[in-house]
Amino acid sequence: MLLGRPIKKCTEFMVVLTRGAARRLGADADADGAASVLALREPVAWKADAVWRHRGLDAYSLSGRVQTDRDQPQVDHAMEVQLCEVAFVRAFGTERARASSMATAQASELLRGVFNDVANLNVTSARINQSKKGPFTAAMNRLGSERTFGLRMVPIEQLARQGRARWLVDNGNWARIEETIVESFDHAERTVRVGGVDAMQAAAVLVESSFDELHQLLEKLQIL
Repeated sequence: MLLGRPIKKCTEFMVVLTRGAARRLGADADADGAASVLALREPVAWKADAVWRHRGLDAYSLSGRVQTDRDQPQVDHAMEVQLCEVAFVRAFGTERARASSMATAQASELLRGVFNDVANLNVTSARINQSKKGPFTAAMNRLGSERTFGLRMVPIEQLARQGRARWLVDNGNWARIEETIVESFDHAERTVRVGGVDAMQAAAVLVESSFDELHQLLEKLQIL
């Protein structure tokens, strides 16, 4: 049991590890089935009403629901799941965890719950959502290159300025995106560090290590 709930099988979520995390897994861990166990994304479109009740507006554009509903609304993970998964994969390798262990299953269950919670979700327009993803994908690509070729990481805002998200920087939305990410990270960290992890010790260590890795990634991107 984890937080009073039975452990769910990953296949129920039909989750797939993001490419950046999968590449990292190939370098940092060698375990059959690890890719499905470490995938953290869950379907969240059905949570739109709950997210609106939680936030009351689009945290990125400050638009209300009526305006956002006109612009092909999508439910977005404020803190990108690809970042969370890379952090989890790094922790998985650092802690020498096993994909088949109960500790990994418990850690994965708890992290999925936190990162797919309404506190890490925002309803925004399709245009904003799709533009937001680009800089983070570029950052994950650079992270892999940095590890292999020594390519320097640059602030996420600089990556946004260089690509199709530049309009978000120019109109002030990007600053609010970063603010929302910080708020989401702080909430998630408080949930697990202050609230505690109701799981076996090995799972708690893996969760703590994942947040340490995520903190380092956000610092590299100069979000924190």
